[in-house]
Amino acid sequence: MTLSMQLAGTTTWKVGTDEPQSLLMALYVRDAAGLRPRIDPDLPPLEPALPFDHEQLPMAGIASDQWADWWRQLLDGGGFWPNHKSPPDMSRLRHDPELQRIFYWPSRYLPPDFVGLSGTPELKALVRRHYEAARVWSEARKHEFVALTVTRQRVSLEWEIVQTVERGLGRKARPFELDIRVLPVEAVQAWRLSPKRALVSRALFRDRAAYREWLRPIIAELA
Repeated sequence: MTLSMQLAGTTTWKVGTDEPQSLLMALYVRDAAGLRPRIDPDLPPLEPALPFDHEQLPMAGIASDQWADWWRQLLDGGGFWPNHKSPPDMSRLRHDPELQRIFYWPSRYLPPDFVGLSGTPELKALVRRHYEAARVWSEARKHEFVALTVTRQRVSLEWEIVQTVERGLGRKARPFELDIRVLPVEAVQAWRLSPKRALVSRALFRDRAAYREWLRPIIAELA
């Protein structure tokens, strides 16, 4: 998995933004296979849109249900490196389930065997079919995201928002963590998954003013 994370923080708070490749690849499979999973939030199609075969696959209903369960598992991943783990121990800890969740894409989901999907054969067949195209597509999106995060209008933006909130509160922010996952979907929207986690469309993330308007009250709530 390729991870590109922008961290803004002090000793007391962290805001992380990431466009996880595993989530991009899962959404690619959903759209390319024409699946219609029931998930909450119900995310729009990817942008740029993908061509797909409009002829409904015989296994599409079963695979859609399997994909929804898989998506929920992927959303449980990510987050920040645990304070009690030492990064230099990564080679020794690479099989640690806690660390595997951080990096979203444990080796059991990788080709050629996709062992992690053995219990969902219909979904496994689709992932195997679309994996290489999904990998190429998602890597291109990741490069775009990294380029976006280093633009002048984006660098240190979360830190600036926290500073603005602190001035309004008249004190330093309390310790908090906020994990923001950016997705290139057809929307200018955000979805709060929990107090510490949110999904944000890339279009909203790219719009400095709209992103500040969305994020500032969340920071004020957490701080």
